[in-house]
Amino acid sequence: MKKFFEKYDLFKIVCLAILVTVVLTWIIPSPTVANGMVGADSLKRVGLVDLFSSGVYGVNFFLQQLLLVLFVGVFYGVLSKSSGYQVLVSRVASKLKGKESLFVIFSSAMIALLTSLLSQTFVVLVFIPFIISIASRMKLDKLTTMMCSFGAILVGIIGATFGTEGVSYFINYLSMYDTTIDIKTLLGIRFGLLALTLIVYDFFALLHLKKERSNKKEELALDLFEGKEDVKKAKVWPMVLFLVVLFSFTILGYMNWEANFGFTFFQEFHEWLTELAIGKHTIISYLLGSRATYFGFWELYQIFTVMAILLLFVKIVYRIKFDDFIEEAINGLKNMVKPALLMFLIFTVFVFIYWTPFTYTLSKGLIGETFNPFLTAVSGFISGLFHLDFGYTSYLLGELMTTHFGNSLDVGFLIYVTMNGMVQVIAPTSVLLFVGLSYLDLPYKNWMKGIWKFFIALLILLFIIFALLAYL
Repeated sequence: MKKFFEKYDLFKIVCLAILVTVVLTWIIPSPTVANGMVGADSLKRVGLVDLFSSGVYGVNFFLQQLLLVLFVGVFYGVLSKSSGYQVLVSRVASKLKGKESLFVIFSSAMIALLTSLLSQTFVVLVFIPFIISIASRMKLDKLTTMMCSFGAILVGIIGATFGTEGVSYFINYLSMYDTTIDIKTLLGIRFGLLALTLIVYDFFALLHLKKERSNKKEELALDLFEGKEDVKKAKVWPMVLFLVVLFSFTILGYMNWEANFGFTFFQEFHEWLTELAIGKHTIISYLLGSRATYFGFWELYQIFTVMAILLLFVKIVYRIKFDDFIEEAINGLKNMVKPALLMFLIFTVFVFIYWTPFTYTLSKGLIGETFNPFLTAVSGFISGLFHLDFGYTSYLLGELMTTHFGNSLDVGFLIYVTMNGMVQVIAPTSVLLFVGLSYLDLPYKNWMKGIWKFFIALLILLFIIFALLAYL
């Protein structure tokens, strides 16, 4: 078995997770679910045709996420060709030499906070290759690099506050049965959980970094977008400006200003701007297109426009030949094919659950008639393991939650949010985890060896907090 997982371990583990899901559809009855209404239970087995058609449906559900991962490859493929990007990465890495602990703390905190606050989880991926490029130049090992980049996204999901689309959808579906839960429910406690998670996470990350420095046995992280030349001099300020613009548009576009802060300026400005007309023609509206929305309500595809425009400026400023531009874009795309294929496979798990939601049967047995924070946490973990789309958890279990949780619905909501993030840290169905492992060519077993102490320690702390909230 050990030799079986030595090569292509990520693909084999994901395929095993798919197989387990399919087998469970033959064993555990599942209800018929339509518009939030749950019907009678029956076995709805996944067959061969379902198995091979699930990929099509998975792409239909998660096409934006899949395209974003590929476009990030294109974006950094071109950036890596520019002298400005290479010099910038080298200078930042040089400045941070000897300050590896500070880099780990700062990068993980920034990524976790962005994930926790922004309305789209995957958009944070646009900054990950830049962080990994710096970590590679600093000669950090793969596990440390994983922890301060992709792993930090998972921390942000555990401590989701205003952000992640899953929490918003969870609340929307729950509102079909109860309207007392909103994005600000137990918000102070959720911010506290984010801080606690980040502190525990960085503690174990720094312990590993210290251990790696002493034994030098860990494999160093490699940069997929390292570039082909050792550039010494180049204009750095345009590249800094481009990255600042990207960061600014990400914050503006994916922070829900209206729902979170009651800030309607961007909506009003967008309406004013798109209604400007020359005669009968709203020229700006024509240029932006009919699908352009105001800041705070951006979908993932809208960051593509910003990235594409920035690439055009990169080509002009750094005088990249058009043939080289195309070549590097294709090379960058190739770098992300393996992570994208893993995403494609993992998405099928959600499709199977969407067709045969046996997780409802499991959760119904766990939740029982009265609220129990520990059984609720187990229900949340099982749901997160199979659902992928956190909003679907509320769509499927919203009626159970509102019926059986009573006055503890807010605590139940908090538990489901937190456990959904905990699953992402270790599960073979965690899309972002496996994208990161594939990107860094880090075996799953190595990740589990490095993360299990954090997972157990945080789980114990969370269970204590859940008990205090439920029983005091």
